Amino acid sequence: LYTRNIMIGAIAKLKIKDGELEGFIEVMRKLVQAVSDNEPGCVYYQMHETSDPQTIMMIEVYEDEAAHANHTQTEHFATLGMALAPFLDGAPEITVHKSVN
Repeated sequence: LYTRNIMIGAIAKLKIKDGELEGFIEVMRKLVQAVSDNEPGCVYYQMHETSDPQTIMMIEVYEDEAAHANHTQTEHFATLGMALAPFLDGAPEITVHKSVN
């Protein structure tokens, strides 16, 4: 019997304003590092390019629902999330998924 915990995946589609991609990436790298340093329940958190150069996909994987819920409650998410806002062209499109076990 396979009893591994259900992991949580999240995908955030981020549309970046024209001319703001470099600034966005600079701040997002700080958030990626902060997540890596401070969230042991996050097993993957990375930026991915898309066919649209102004769209970045954040791919995230968490050990469980508690680790995912904790992510948005962290100080680094609040601080750096606010720092990312001026670069965004609209609200992020976020979907959350559960692993099939």
